[in-house]
Amino acid sequence: MLGKVKKIYLIGDQSKVIICQSRGFCQEKTIQYISLQESCPMNYDQHHITELFKQYAGIRQNLLRRPETTQTSGANRLLKQLLGRFHRETDVTILSQALPDPYFPLGMLEQTIFADVVGMRFVINKKRWDMEPILARELVEFAGVFLRIRQDIQTLFGADTVTCIPVDGTRHHLPSGQWCNLCGVCCQIGGLPPDPPAEIVYPDHWFGFLSGETLKNQQLCPFLFQYFGEHRFFCAIHNIKPITCRAFDRKDCHRRLEDRGLHGN
Repeated sequence: MLGKVKKIYLIGDQSKVIICQSRGFCQEKTIQYISLQESCPMNYDQHHITELFKQYAGIRQNLLRRPETTQTSGANRLLKQLLGRFHRETDVTILSQALPDPYFPLGMLEQTIFADVVGMRFVINKKRWDMEPILARELVEFAGVFLRIRQDIQTLFGADTVTCIPVDGTRHHLPSGQWCNLCGVCCQIGGLPPDPPAEIVYPDHWFGFLSGETLKNQQLCPFLFQYFGEHRFFCAIHNIKPITCRAFDRKDCHRRLEDRGLHGN
């Protein structure tokens, strides 16, 4: 399941990346670098979107862990600032619903989309201003897929059926006493074979979510949820997850932790 970049080449305003998983599944990803600027015009007098997101993520996760804290107004202010960087009503609606969700993986997006790329022969600084429209679009696209998965789980399976805990907004106890510590690093992947267990039928659009074909620059499995701001992450479809994920064992985990891939953190 470990995704490694095998080849990168540039064509005009695009970067094509070939990513291979540890079990031999390879795919080509195309990243657009110019055409996204209209979605989030740059304003050099403001904080970069990476800074705004990380500030919001830090306060919001703290609020989820400790609901009695007095940081609610600060979180709301930062969310408003972050949403102010988006000029499409649909984008604002998506982010307004996804970002405050107790299962939205804010902590993991800090480690992927908004983390510098250092695990390669070059470094990508995610605070570069020319990166802002790209990051904005990736955040909106990921949030949209997250909301679709949330809806699918509720309407097609039930909030307490396919995952390890009911995803009903209530603090249920996560599984314990197992080798997995729920760090989520194994899910920092660009895609995997969307092979459902026997007798399980995935919605058609899940195949693109799992394979990495839906998100243009997928760095994190969109089925990975976070537990109420804690640094614990769980699979939203654990009970029906792909066969490839089921085969991921403790040895694979150790190898994955030794090589953190693109972000090296």
